[in-house]
Amino acid sequence: MLISHSHRFIFIHVAKVAGLSIRAAIQDYVEEPEHFKTRRPPKTIKGQPNVMYTLWDAMLTHATAQETVKQLPSDVFQKFYKFAFVRNPWDWQVSMYHFLLKETTNPKYKTIKALSGFDEYLEWVMATRNPYPKGATKLQKDMLVDENGEFLVDYIGRFETLSDDFNQVCQHLTLEASLPVLNTSKHKRYTDYYNDTTRQLVADYYRDDIELFGYHFEGFDPNFRLKGQMA
Repeated sequence: MLISHSHRFIFIHVAKVAGLSIRAAIQDYVEEPEHFKTRRPPKTIKGQPNVMYTLWDAMLTHATAQETVKQLPSDVFQKFYKFAFVRNPWDWQVSMYHFLLKETTNPKYKTIKALSGFDEYLEWVMATRNPYPKGATKLQKDMLVDENGEFLVDYIGRFETLSDDFNQVCQHLTLEASLPVLNTSKHKRYTDYYNDTTRQLVADYYRDDIELFGYHFEGFDPNFRLKGQMA
């Protein structure tokens, strides 16, 4: 999560949805919330992942909207423009898999590296319920809603239309910003990773995200408008 007092906005960072590119684009306008201005733990200790760094980074980068409400004065949260981005769940899982495979300092790296491939990774995700470190919620919607399932953000953009949706945010907030390409994984198109069984696994496990954000296996319904988007 990042906040701008000069332009009165809050960015909620959903994991693996171009968040680092967005953070880089808006860095001249934002600051770390006071709650997170603590000394950064080292990323590794004697070559091994430092769990304390993982927790600190997750608290800073991937604070949910509910957590953000608790850390900010109520008038700030209510009056500031809050935005986030979401991604097709089938694509999201392929991206998450490749990210975790290359992050050797991640506490889950050895576990995922030992798996036979993407199919077994998905089975592991489902069996573990939410295997990711704090900061990567099981569902993308969990980053954005309150305890009653109501959205706490004003605008939700799509990874699939990232440039256009980010430009809409910038126009609304009068920001001069452009998106760099950061933290990408090189792999086949996400649809190539699935068979009938694994496709259905994701459909069942991420049903809430799929329905709430208008996704299907091949993409999304172009007539489905997310929170704050214009027709």
